[in-house]
Amino acid sequence: MSGTSADGVDAALLDFDIPERGGYQGLLSRPYARDLREMVLAANGPLSVERMAQLDRDLGVCYAQLAQEAIAQFGPVDYIALHGQTIRHQPHATPGFTLQIGSAADVLIATGITVVHDFRRADVAAGGEGAPLVPPFHQHCFQGDQPRLILNLGGMANLTWLPGQDDARPLQAFDCGPGNVLIDAAIRMISAGQESYDQDGHLAATGAVVKAALEEWSRLAFFRQPPPKSTGRELFGEPLVQEWWSTWTGSAADFVATLTGFTAQTVAAAIKSWTPGASQLLVFGGGAENPVLMQALQQILPDIKVHHGGLLSGIPSQALEALAFAWLGGQCLRGRVLPYAGVTGAQHPVVLGSILPGKNWPMLLHHLAERSSLLTEPIQHD
Repeated sequence: MSGTSADGVDAALLDFDIPERGGYQGLLSRPYARDLREMVLAANGPLSVERMAQLDRDLGVCYAQLAQEAIAQFGPVDYIALHGQTIRHQPHATPGFTLQIGSAADVLIATGITVVHDFRRADVAAGGEGAPLVPPFHQHCFQGDQPRLILNLGGMANLTWLPGQDDARPLQAFDCGPGNVLIDAAIRMISAGQESYDQDGHLAATGAVVKAALEEWSRLAFFRQPPPKSTGRELFGEPLVQEWWSTWTGSAADFVATLTGFTAQTVAAAIKSWTPGASQLLVFGGGAENPVLMQALQQILPDIKVHHGGLLSGIPSQALEALAFAWLGGQCLRGRVLPYAGVTGAQHPVVLGSILPGKNWPMLLHHLAERSSLLTEPIQHD
């Protein structure tokens, strides 16, 4: 998994025969090389066909190297699920589209193992947003007796509301706005590229939130749009940060503090506006490691207990999305349709993912045919 933060790649190992911690067995992460990261970030702007094709191969080689390292460390696997790098996400274009690149063929050739990839486009073709796709895995792992909220603070902020076990209300999920993307862009700009994120919220902690700016920024139409909805760097990216910075009269620390407060405020507003409510919020992603952001969430949501999701569940925060796509790859291989109508707005049930058969494909088919289920029962957490 490589997300909209574009900071690197995470490989998580999932074992469907082990129910604890969602089947999580290990994590291996690698940052992007500086030049590759710069190419990924540059892909937010116009790309020639040649440059996009080259970036697709370069990412594929990067993914293949990490896959080989993960297999060497963890042992043999049945298949590899590859999310890829999102470089365009425009589900409301005519027609809507989403594009993740990173050559699955390079991963196949390097490992010889079947690859499941291209998870989002079928959902968009079916009338959905193509995002978020992780909520069914959230339900699989974290559904308990009472409703619960799951928040992933990656580049974007993805929110999932889980009903309780005996609650007939449907799963709800949507993108609620920026996660770390604006803060990261500001840090890169302020540091002239020397730093890529606000480690432990240090700069934000030295600044003050400018409430007038919060009010102005919160008027973006996206925040008034009801779910299902998704977003990306096309709206919340470096151009927006540069626009806001161009009229900023305060300090750099105040700017980062206000962006941090903005992320917390928009998440809280989404919870209050669009979810039925819950007493617990589990936070995953890079934002969970930012204590200033976590404290801001808790202050704005005094009636909800905000937890670091990794510490509570035993699934490392950085591993959750990679683990989720490993699980989604298993659902694709079994031809399972997941409940996305109320999440992405897909109008037709569809299996998500494309399969690139590897040398182990005949053996994998035999293995799948022998199994009656792939951990379909949700894990209960008290």
